[in-house]
Amino acid sequence: MFNVKPGMVKISRMKELRTAPATVLTVACLAVAIDNIAYAISFACLPHLFEDMQLASESKVGLASTMFGVGSFVTSIMSGMISDHVRSRKLPMIVGAIGYSLCGVILFFSSKLHHVLLYRLVNGLASGCTYPIATATVGDVYPSRLLGLQMALVNTFASVGYTIGPVLGGTLYDRVGIHGVSAVLSK
Repeated sequence: MFNVKPGMVKISRMKELRTAPATVLTVACLAVAIDNIAYAISFACLPHLFEDMQLASESKVGLASTMFGVGSFVTSIMSGMISDHVRSRKLPMIVGAIGYSLCGVILFFSSKLHHVLLYRLVNGLASGCTYPIATATVGDVYPSRLLGLQMALVNTFASVGYTIGPVLGGTLYDRVGIHGVSAVLSK
């Protein structure tokens, strides 16, 4: 009755695996961990970078930190609305991943205050695309009675990112300078 080709079974199984709740949860956990590593990686190196650029002041470091929040504020709601409207969580996640790569490139070439501010802004824009969508995907595949534990796992991985980011950023900055930090971001 139906003409099923051998390759169609593989595609169906791949789609089944890709959309399985455990797979979605794993991808969401990794996405928020990477998101928070990208956010926190500059904590240890920004003050030193500003010092190297002879821009050292707490207010400038504070301004750079604020730019992340501005970027995230701009894209968080927008990415959620877009993903709901087009019924795809993939597009904002891809935009976020591209944004992280762009962060690395901007940071690599940073030599002035406005470069660092742009880096943090783009970092926030990327995070606003990634973090809310990662949590939304988990909400899409788990029933409400199981959602609390799943969201706790996502937040646990966010904490892992917060923990790894500053140590990784500081170590890379000490050993190879800002280019090491930017290389990790652009991968």
